[in-house]
Amino acid sequence: MIPATAHLQLVIDRWADLADALTARQQTTWPPTMGITRIVLDEDARAAHTAERLDTAPDAPGTRPVPLDLDIYDAMRDVEHQLVHLADVIASQIQRPAMTRAPRGAGWTPEEIARRDQLAAADAADPRRWTWPRLAEDAEDRRRPPGPERERLARTAIGAAAWLAGRVENRPGPFLPLGPTRAAQITAVAAAAAARVETALRIARRAAAVDWPCPACRGQLEVHGGDGQPPAVRCADCGRSWHEPESTAA
Repeated sequence: MIPATAHLQLVIDRWADLADALTARQQTTWPPTMGITRIVLDEDARAAHTAERLDTAPDAPGTRPVPLDLDIYDAMRDVEHQLVHLADVIASQIQRPAMTRAPRGAGWTPEEIARRDQLAAADAADPRRWTWPRLAEDAEDRRRPPGPERERLARTAIGAAAWLAGRVENRPGPFLPLGPTRAAQITAVAAAAAARVETALRIARRAAAVDWPCPACRGQLEVHGGDGQPPAVRCADCGRSWHEPESTAA
């Protein structure tokens, strides 16, 4: 079983890749549109299909890439929401409240008051603490586009992933022990977040059954891919497989 820290680290390591992919052209359907026919058809049909695509004018009607990859955008927002929300919940349960300032009129000397207030301020500003929403400030943070300037803020996917990893690893700080139930909760959310990131970046290979019978035995065909590598088709009954032909340089 992959530990929660590994899933959280994947989110941290791949977040910049997601930001870069926002404006990159990617295939957004799975199984790939027309992928089965392109792989299984014979060479003549494949050549005719390729020639037809080459003959299409760039301004012809049809699907065109958009400036922003909405699948990537949705994945980033969803992962961030899930991790930040989980950090809010976990922090509300295990994060110790900050030390209070010195009481006034309780017989404390000015030196004692100053010292206690200094300790209280330092405790409240402890960078290991999870930061709570601050309404207008938090709303302004969310309007910032993804990037280094925004990721330095704590209430982001990277900030939440790093904070949750610290709790799983039981790093020191103003916290109660995490406990097995909360640890399992973090593991589940972290695994789902990592899977969403992998799927969005096409680095998670998947298999899907398709309604195209095997030309050899009429058995069930499955298309394997979705990880950025050329898709392949395999018959689940006879084992025969087809692969995308490699392109050759002109």
